[in-house]
Amino acid sequence: MLTFEGVARLAGRVEASEDYFEFRTQAALSNAQLNELHRATIEIDGRTEGVLVESTDWLNHASDQSRVTNGLRLTLRRNIPTTVSLEDAEY
Repeated sequence: MLTFEGVARLAGRVEASEDYFEFRTQAALSNAQLNELHRATIEIDGRTEGVLVESTDWLNHASDQSRVTNGLRLTLRRNIPTTVSLEDAEY
């Protein structure tokens, strides 16, 4: 599940790499809604992680002349925890 502030939770398929998630959904979102998507929380197997939207792409697949399936692919940057150097740490 992918949750954006102010938008319903989106269900879909996710593929993970070290730095990114690729999330595919059949959710119907307007261009205006897509432009507002920046930060989200993704839940996979009971774990949650903050993500940033890198890109969104419409997926159109025509299985025959009469039916077109619309989908959405979101590329999400995984939040990598920052470490504090010992020089910057307060004692």
